[in-house]
Amino acid sequence: MIEFPKWFCLKDRLNFTIDPQINPDDARFYFGRDDIKTRLQRQLRRAFIAPGVPKLMVWGPYGSGKTQTLFYLEHYLQTDTPSSCQGVPHTLYVTVEMRSNSTASHLHMQLMETLGKETVASWVRRLFDQVPNLDAALQELTDDPNIALALKELRAAGDSTFVAWRWLTGQSLKTGELSGLSLTRNLGDVGAGDLVNVLVSIGNLASRVGEKLIFLLDELEELQNVKAGDASESIHQYFRRLAEPANASVGFLIGFKADVFDDSPQILQRGDIMGRVGPSNYVDIPPLPAVSDVKAFVSELLKNLIDQEQAQARVNEQGLDTEPGIYPFERSAFELLADYATQDPARALPRYIINAINECAIQAWDEEKYLVDEEIVNSVAQYVFA
Repeated sequence: MIEFPKWFCLKDRLNFTIDPQINPDDARFYFGRDDIKTRLQRQLRRAFIAPGVPKLMVWGPYGSGKTQTLFYLEHYLQTDTPSSCQGVPHTLYVTVEMRSNSTASHLHMQLMETLGKETVASWVRRLFDQVPNLDAALQELTDDPNIALALKELRAAGDSTFVAWRWLTGQSLKTGELSGLSLTRNLGDVGAGDLVNVLVSIGNLASRVGEKLIFLLDELEELQNVKAGDASESIHQYFRRLAEPANASVGFLIGFKADVFDDSPQILQRGDIMGRVGPSNYVDIPPLPAVSDVKAFVSELLKNLIDQEQAQARVNEQGLDTEPGIYPFERSAFELLADYATQDPARALPRYIINAINECAIQAWDEEKYLVDEEIVNSVAQYVFA
């Protein structure tokens, strides 16, 4: 029997699943939502003018495509960088994890570990190669002499480099370790703003050597796990400081799950954060609203995942009742799938639609049918969209 990908003329892929975390090339896809795609691109272009880096939130129900949105925006920034961006985007994807007692220090550690010591050290070395006086250059990037000292130490070799990195990530150092680097205190001793100062200083460093530091923070609904009041407030202060206009060097694109905005993490609903980020930078990713939207989504997906020349040859050879943009569905089966997807608006979401396409295709392949027919759609849709 012919293998599944060849059976349906798939292009360099095993199935119809879209997942940029498995296949990085999938980040280029953003199907059936031209209005949202245009809005997001416009917001990014404007953000590099003011405030200087993107500060954007995307939210929606489970399965709406928030993660895909973040990866698409990363792809857009890297391959079609807005002319307003003064530097090469350095993007980092982080799946945030929070527990009941997590604080700003836990969040800071996750961001810094994702960024990585070697990346920051390479920026320090590049700065050293560009300037006559590294100390003076670092002092221009931060108003905290401790941060300047720790960054400078990253250029060195030996254990002191790792000690400096531990300090920058917010880990507590012993008195001897602090004095060995001439640091006066541990990072975070004066609050969450202390941690943000490190991140912004590193963002300034990145900008100085021609890069723009942008974090893609996914699954921020995890913030709802934080129960301790002091812990929650420290995280609130961390995001508030990042959202400040004074931060023009560290961008963030945040994704979180919420059926309605009132279900979103309370921290991100706070007026002092919303006011700084701006209401226009909170972008809702809703279900696909109409049958025509589902058809457009499915058609774009099929056109991009299937080798159209091979598919057309298959259609001609077998005399199949289909056409480009709906193959491997029969015409009536394609219409039926779109109808099923929109019967319950809450299920008219990319995750469920793609799952239905995969399940339909697998059943057709198993039955040795070149096309998905109405019988298969009826069989699959009853449990996928139930």
